[in-house]
Amino acid sequence: MKRKKHYEKIISCLASNYKQPIAVLVERLLAVQLPEQPDGKSRESEVDYAIALITLLVLQFESLLSRARHFDKDTKEKYAMQWMVSLNDTALDSIIKRLNEVYFLRNAIAHNHIWSYTQHWEEGKAYYSNFDLNFAWQSSEKEFKKIVGGKLPYQFLPSTRLLGLVVVPDFIGRKDVAIVFKTIKDVLDILYKAGHIDSGSGRPTVRFNDKLSYSFWSLIGQIQRSYISQSRGK
Repeated sequence: MKRKKHYEKIISCLASNYKQPIAVLVERLLAVQLPEQPDGKSRESEVDYAIALITLLVLQFESLLSRARHFDKDTKEKYAMQWMVSLNDTALDSIIKRLNEVYFLRNAIAHNHIWSYTQHWEEGKAYYSNFDLNFAWQSSEKEFKKIVGGKLPYQFLPSTRLLGLVVVPDFIGRKDVAIVFKTIKDVLDILYKAGHIDSGSGRPTVRFNDKLSYSFWSLIGQIQRSYISQSRGK
């Protein structure tokens, strides 16, 4: 008897491949001691993990949107943000504004935006001022003014208007990671609810600390608690 052949068509998507590396990096990030002051500069090792996490989180998000664009036969947009704008859905307006800031930060990391700033010491504590950005490289002055605003040089650490993301790469820390993480979860749920993707953030699990099956999105709360407790003096 001749057997029937069965075939299954697979659509590639790397989103799930980022989950465990992200969880490992979160564990390493949380093991880094916080600076003594809540507003202190992130330690170098914290910056290392933070910039890697933000990069991976955006890559994970883009892989999900790439899959969605594959099934959207009408789209001609090549890039994630352009595709979201092309949907012309007012339900996405506020989250697109938040995502613009996430992408600005991702670009600051990926393109190594060049900043100069002054450090001085008072009673053993470091203070920073005169933050100035070199627009000759991978930065757009027009985009910068829209996302950050104000006038250069800044006397305080510059951050984005809506989310408060630090935009100087070597000052990025766990708080910025938590904000990016939460924004990506929110946008996936909004896109799903509006019918633009076939699944929202869902309930993926990872190995984390001593748990073999830990909620991936609960990592956001783990990061948030690590710095909120310090700001409350605990």
